Amino acid sequence: MKNNNKHEVTLIKLFLGIIYLAVCSFIFLLLAGILIDFIFDGKTTLDRQWLLNIFVGSSIIGVSGGAGSWIFAKIDERKARKSPPSDPQ
Repeated sequence: MKNNNKHEVTLIKLFLGIIYLAVCSFIFLLLAGILIDFIFDGKTTLDRQWLLNIFVGSSIIGVSGGAGSWIFAKIDERKARKSPPSDPQ
């Protein structure tokens, strides 16, 4: 096991980040949609098409956010390897 770099960016972290963002955004969009329906209509209706739209939207949010953060982490990891340490003690 590598002990020299405990903050290594891996594919497992990419998939976990995508799943985490997708689940969080699904819950947020679901609650926001229910709240908006309740405020404007006084009732909530959960039909299959509405849930499918929320699932698709949260999947897009999860993939784009997870992949974007993973790409920026890989760029930072690569820059950290190229530059010398700022405090060489």
